[in-house]
Amino acid sequence: MKIDVFLDKKEAMQIDIIRQLLFHAGKMPSKNLAELVGLTQHALKDYLADISQMCQSLGARFDLKLEQKQVTLAFSTDINLDKIMLAYLDQSLGYQILRFVFEHKKFSTFQLTQEFNSSEATIFRKLRDLNQSLQPFNIGIRNGQLVGDELQIRYFYYQLFLLVDSGFSSNDLAVTKLVAELQPEFQQSFSKIALKRLSCWLFVTRHRLQVANSDNARLTEIQDRFETDKLYQIIQGVVRDYLNETVNFVGKHEGAMFYCFLITFDILGEENFARYDLTRRKKISTAVLDTYSREMIVMHYGYQKLSISDEKRLTYQLSQVHARALYFRGQLATYESERLTFYYQQHVTPELAQLIAKLIATTQENLGIQRSHTDFLWLNYASILIAIDLSLHENISVGIELSNLPTLGQSLYYFLLAELSSLTQVHFEKYRQHHYYDLILTTTKKPISVKANYYYLSEFLSAYDIAQIKTKIKAIKHEKNHRR
Repeated sequence: MKIDVFLDKKEAMQIDIIRQLLFHAGKMPSKNLAELVGLTQHALKDYLADISQMCQSLGARFDLKLEQKQVTLAFSTDINLDKIMLAYLDQSLGYQILRFVFEHKKFSTFQLTQEFNSSEATIFRKLRDLNQSLQPFNIGIRNGQLVGDELQIRYFYYQLFLLVDSGFSSNDLAVTKLVAELQPEFQQSFSKIALKRLSCWLFVTRHRLQVANSDNARLTEIQDRFETDKLYQIIQGVVRDYLNETVNFVGKHEGAMFYCFLITFDILGEENFARYDLTRRKKISTAVLDTYSREMIVMHYGYQKLSISDEKRLTYQLSQVHARALYFRGQLATYESERLTFYYQQHVTPELAQLIAKLIATTQENLGIQRSHTDFLWLNYASILIAIDLSLHENISVGIELSNLPTLGQSLYYFLLAELSSLTQVHFEKYRQHHYYDLILTTTKKPISVKANYYYLSEFLSAYDIAQIKTKIKAIKHEKNHRR
């Protein structure tokens, strides 16, 4: 779920306009843009003016222009879509209500109307919209308070505040103290991003400790799956002692909630996890699944393909995917998951698609999770497998033979490199006789290779030639890297 669901309708439309312009390289005919976002051209003009006014102060330069029926967008390097999104979010009524609800144990509708200078009708409508958006997390706002499983409430606000990057600090003394208590259990220090995530989780935890929420149904359901784990038993003691200095009463589920967070969100790092993996109970459902899924993937590529470090990284990645699928519901992001999925689908071969389907079925069966996790699992398995696939690919070597163009050949060579430089895992060089190439690009009239691995350039940098070369290289890549 994208974080812009918490924006007001007009704000969300403005973000969509910016996003569409970015997808089209910062330039679109105004008619096409208006049709794409569902506005009249007159309304689009007003929206563009509002966007400019909102974003002018975000960085050194923000230019959004409508000239000659063409909309253009350009901004300085100190601005990106995330920064724009967060500026809109900070001013939206939905986000402000979410913060208010988080900071207050109980509240009334009247309090919200006074706090945000809004009518009861507006507040009721916004609460209804927020509850609809919170459904994937199995939480809600009812009877003047947050309701739902405590682990899910903390998870939602952890994701929200981490994206907004507000309210917490990695230099917090309380965070430093807990890290000092945990660090002796691990040889490698926590990374800066891990400390940031840890700080955010503890920020949410300290606020929620003031709320007596006894809804821990999800933890009660799954806690027996990891309560024999040595790391969990260590965390129980460390977290209890740490929180006892903050509050008078520490609930019995605090250690379990921190454990779920710690092993899910890339806190430990590969090296620390590898050592932990040697001691964790292999009968834990996620541990069994991690091992089984890893072996499925290793067998797919062949045991000679993946190195020990590759397998170690793979196990760590799978452990986080499986832990998140088991312990948490819902997902909040700034990117469009549908667009990312579509991009990954272009790189998933039929063989990988079959493997992903098997992995998803195995995970759903072993963890007993709902089919609502299918999209999350597909995206994460695809990401892992595509990365492995690309890392194992052999480079394609391409020779460029332009000797019959003594004057223009040198510049044409560099022009070709510029046009084809976006192709990954392809090495281009000037043609050398008696040297093997997967493909030779040439303008000579007679074959210079005994094999049919050459392409005759038809015209000086024609779009047709560039497209044909890219297609041919893609076909050579596929053939060369799928001989199993």
